[in-house]
Amino acid sequence: MIVKRAPEGIAPYLRDASNFPGGSADEVLIPETLEDLTGFLKSNTLPVTVAGAGTGLTASRIPESGRIVSLEKFDYMGGIEDGSIEVGPAVSLSALDERLSGTPYFYPPNPTEWLASVGGTLATNASGSRSYKMGVTRDHVLGAEIVLADGRRVDLRRGQTIQDPLELDDGSRIEFPPVRYRSPRCKNAAGYYVQPGMDWLDLFIGSDGTLGIFTRVRLRLSPRPAGFLSGVLFFDREEACWDLVIRLRGLGRAAIAPCSLEYFDHGSLVRLRREYENIPERARAALFFEQDVAREEEMDPCLEAWVETLEGFDVLLDDSWFAGNERDVARFHEFRHAIPMLINEENSRLGRVKIGTDFAVGDSHLAELMKLYRQVLGESGLDHVIFGHLGDNHLHINLLPGPEEVARARAVYDTLAARILEWGGTVSAEHGIGKLKKDYLAKMVGSEGLGDMQTIKRALDPAGLLGRGNLF
Repeated sequence: MIVKRAPEGIAPYLRDASNFPGGSADEVLIPETLEDLTGFLKSNTLPVTVAGAGTGLTASRIPESGRIVSLEKFDYMGGIEDGSIEVGPAVSLSALDERLSGTPYFYPPNPTEWLASVGGTLATNASGSRSYKMGVTRDHVLGAEIVLADGRRVDLRRGQTIQDPLELDDGSRIEFPPVRYRSPRCKNAAGYYVQPGMDWLDLFIGSDGTLGIFTRVRLRLSPRPAGFLSGVLFFDREEACWDLVIRLRGLGRAAIAPCSLEYFDHGSLVRLRREYENIPERARAALFFEQDVAREEEMDPCLEAWVETLEGFDVLLDDSWFAGNERDVARFHEFRHAIPMLINEENSRLGRVKIGTDFAVGDSHLAELMKLYRQVLGESGLDHVIFGHLGDNHLHINLLPGPEEVARARAVYDTLAARILEWGGTVSAEHGIGKLKKDYLAKMVGSEGLGDMQTIKRALDPAGLLGRGNLF
């Protein structure tokens, strides 16, 4: 066990991408083996916060007090077996992608931040642009070794449901408590996942570091396609882009099966033109699409099907971009990931606070959602950009207020959140709740739902030591 107690050794673990201030810890513990971790937890009585790679946006890894546990030594990667791979929680998505390069498999979840650790993506049930078709992290986890706050350990596999007790390594059992709360059916990473008859694994995934510590994870891989057909479509009206996505869902054409449908509003395109001068001047919105193609001989017919379909919609087809080779595909991905980096650079340069949303709703509310965003944001007069996962009804609004506009921006956020909740949506679709959105989680699930989540927490961590300050 490596222990860091000097302030300069602790300081790097008190920061993450959320820029949340005021973290505090007595020491950082870096176990080198499973026995180091379980032995420490069995005698520990102080709050414990697990430190991931620091890419999170909700301050989940920043402790209010107590001890930090970093699993940075748990970076094991095994071999590929039956279309799956076992990895440690410290393995980064980029390292996993490199490990799978040249194999017949790939790992579909692709959040914007490739330095994120596998453990961190499990803690937040992270997703990415391909979640529209390929699902979120939860859909790709086959099993995990998990250590509870008191050092007891459990090996979980798919098919072990909450109808049966959780059986731990010391012979003890934990029954899933009777609760009435149910998770929303839209894409969601807010609070605990709860559905009747679910697997125990699904409860731990997305639990924001409050229920258990992942020490080994078996990930389901997908067959690597021959390639990805991708393009960036431009529109001279925002509504034309929204309408295309809604109608693509109901096409029923086997040849049209996108895995990514990513939106860029006019504010995004204004900023992206600094890097991409060939964005058409009259474009008011853009849609990045991507489709996995199983066999090389299907690529041209797939492209023809897309072009034929798009000719029936209000798309600036002659000005749109289509990938002709792997270099184009890579360039389009860079385009898709450029806008959050440009916004972060702009905020840093201007000393400006970014207030970002992570809302999502069910399919039936997409048109209403986009009209709501346009109306409320237009009336606010605030600078903003909207981009993200239009296929999942999950857009990221980045409000960009000046110093005197921060209160107005927070009021706009509250207005939008209230309507999202009226529609049965979520306040966090992929980033989790952490320490920054606890008030919104309480509004989303109500006092009874929050009480049910606290009941689940007490069943697995009676002393409330793990991830204290996250969710509750």
